[in-house]
Amino acid sequence: MGQPTASTHLRTLEAAVGHRLVERAGRGTRLTDAGRLLASHATVVVSALQKLEAELAALDGAVTGSLILSSCDTFGNYVLPATLGAFGRDRPLADIHVRIEPSGDVVRSVARDDAHVGIAGKMRRTEPVVAEPLIRDELTWVAAAGSGIPHVLTPADVRASTLIVPGRESSTRAITERILGGVKHRPTRVLELGSVEAIKRAVRAGLGVALLSRLAVADELEARELRRIELLGAPAASRMIEIVRRENRDATPLEQAFERVLRLFCAHLYGQLGPRAVTAEA
Repeated sequence: MGQPTASTHLRTLEAAVGHRLVERAGRGTRLTDAGRLLASHATVVVSALQKLEAELAALDGAVTGSLILSSCDTFGNYVLPATLGAFGRDRPLADIHVRIEPSGDVVRSVARDDAHVGIAGKMRRTEPVVAEPLIRDELTWVAAAGSGIPHVLTPADVRASTLIVPGRESSTRAITERILGGVKHRPTRVLELGSVEAIKRAVRAGLGVALLSRLAVADELEARELRRIELLGAPAASRMIEIVRRENRDATPLEQAFERVLRLFCAHLYGQLGPRAVTAEA
């Protein structure tokens, strides 16, 4: 910057603050008291602006920011932790919060803007949200390995068994009731539990049968603690897992990056489950 331009800027700054900022000292100039005070604050202001510019660039690069996720029980417990591990390693400055709740509550959290991104089983909804398919999740009927429950349940077997289900806000609960109603199987006893993990433990203990995600019971099936059973006349069961966002809300770069990682991880995970699994959808 040339001397005339510097002098012009200096006069403009002095007029703005209402004080002389420099004074002559021999052949040179020196700061006045007001000039020294302004310089000390200017250092802080410039540093803050440089930090703001760096943080805005990081936001654009999807390496920092805040991400609040709400996920249904099965996905949140058996898929999301590994996904967040892979996602968070490259984004140590990102502030990520996760809520685990039934699918119906996930949708309401997103609609209220209590969560930026929701992951929920598809179900009827009236909230102002938009949803996109993520993966189709296979569901399977299970019983304890040594329970003596038949491999194929007739209506009489269902009436003699206890059906163990999640709460009414769960998409799996809605599918369970729809399947039973379609084949006219009416259980005499229904046990409602608040989490998939609790349902698995109850089934393992021989308390009854349940319809659960194949993801949730993969380890127990492999260890032969649980076994797959069938419902006479019932079709194969599955549910669509969706990514849910609030209407008219633009996704941040961090949210967009998370969705990309999530879709890649789901495609890889479901591909490993074998030919009966349905891989990620476009």
